[in-house]
Amino acid sequence: MTTLINGFRSGLLLLCLIAFSLPGCVSGPQLPAKPEPPEASGTLLQPQLRIGTSPDYMPLAYKDAAFGLVGVEIDFAIQLGKGLGKSIVFVEMPFSELIQALLEERIDIVMSGMSITRERTERVSFTDSYARVGQMALVRGRDRSAFPDVQSFANLTSGVGFVRQTTGEMAAKAFFPQATLVPQPTIDIGIAALRKREIDVFIHDAPTVWRIAGNSKEKELEGLYWPLTNEPLAWAVRKNDEPLRFALNRQLENWRADGSLKQTLSRWVPLRIW
Repeated sequence: MTTLINGFRSGLLLLCLIAFSLPGCVSGPQLPAKPEPPEASGTLLQPQLRIGTSPDYMPLAYKDAAFGLVGVEIDFAIQLGKGLGKSIVFVEMPFSELIQALLEERIDIVMSGMSITRERTERVSFTDSYARVGQMALVRGRDRSAFPDVQSFANLTSGVGFVRQTTGEMAAKAFFPQATLVPQPTIDIGIAALRKREIDVFIHDAPTVWRIAGNSKEKELEGLYWPLTNEPLAWAVRKNDEPLRFALNRQLENWRADGSLKQTLSRWVPLRIW
């Protein structure tokens, strides 16, 4: 279950251990060694990685008329192929089918802007998170004054849209208890419903709201930039594929160290300081 933001965060306490060395004496406590990688097996022995993705989530994964599949996840997958010495095969399918396809071994990794939730971790294993996002609300600019703060959501009785079986559905149910909930089959259809006044609010991941409201040509819709949830995004693998998960985490660690992780994210989502 996605953790709802409560407005407060506890401070972090940094514990520093200072080891003093004396002549003839053994030095102080040593940092634990990095865990040894598990022996390569399963997917890592194959020459290719089959990447499951749902290309309807701009800018994380979507179809471009000129270039085909593009986005954050697509760039990451290509970099993984180079880092692990594997050829990459993209397998497209609806978001709701990705985990089942993984369990049935029709794909090897889910890379599609998937957030870590309790229900999902019961079925699959996730890598370390590569970014954190949250659900946000998109509204018509003419209605912006009706939403001075998050608390105003509780009074809305008209339609609230979201894509079914996403964390947007969870946020809609939690923050709009009196509203009429109107599931939408896709992001684009949900945004179109908002423009046509079929719903008054559309809930989706922050990158979607940033993309729409941040477009200089957008004159009708506005984003309410209050994160309703705190969601770590990660890649999913089968629970019995620990060597692959370990290898993916090593790649993420390297990208963080050399700055390429932030560079890739910032190239696709410039409005966000990652």
